[in-house]
Amino acid sequence: MLDNKAQGEWTMGLSASQARFLQLTARQSNVEYQAQQISFERLQLANQMSQVSSEYQDKTSNRKLTFTYRNGEGTSTVDVTYKNYLNYMNKQMEGFSSSQQKFYLVSSSGNKIIATSQDEINTMMEQDDSLKPENFMIVEDDLTDTDHFQQALKDGIYYFATMEKDDEGNVKFNSDSWENIGGGAISDVYDESDDKEAQAEYDTAMAKIEKTDKALEMELDRLETERNAIQTEIDSVSTVIKDNIESSFKTFS
Repeated sequence: MLDNKAQGEWTMGLSASQARFLQLTARQSNVEYQAQQISFERLQLANQMSQVSSEYQDKTSNRKLTFTYRNGEGTSTVDVTYKNYLNYMNKQMEGFSSSQQKFYLVSSSGNKIIATSQDEINTMMEQDDSLKPENFMIVEDDLTDTDHFQQALKDGIYYFATMEKDDEGNVKFNSDSWENIGGGAISDVYDESDDKEAQAEYDTAMAKIEKTDKALEMELDRLETERNAIQTEIDSVSTVIKDNIESSFKTFS
């Protein structure tokens, strides 16, 4: 049997080993928790990458309506906006229409000419004295928003129309969809105006995400190395504790 001094030393050694074991397991739990947090952050970064890619695809695949008209020397092309409708499409379309007819923006219901103000109505009536106030309607929609305006055309909320007059001077509007106006003067094309900006935003965002992800990956590797080292020490301390316990049973038996 062990004397009191030896027994005390054995007890202190076993206690120290157990304390060390508890410290190591606590460290290991903390390291594993940090690794889980980093894995979660990397998952969030992956979601951000997916979102950035989706936004990039949307910006580089969006489409718009453009209008091609004769400018006297050839042709010019502008976006279909309400302002450009007033400046170009409500005037003679030389080269696209043999009858040299004007085109008006009309409502899908009521067959009224769309205007955003009384001043616009007055201007159109000055240009054509056959038009009357009852031929118009003022809309409250923000037609100056190009996306909204073009979508309204695609959805059939508004149409372009030519005007006919009978012998008594009464007017009638022959509406048509944007696809058929002026023998194909309006086209649905890819909007490349924002592609360079979209590419720059995409490259910047992806570079930032990849840099952050790389740093997290390196930290995760470091934690894995630390966890393996802790596990090795835990195994070693566990062996010492086991040997001490087995030795004690032999000594006290």
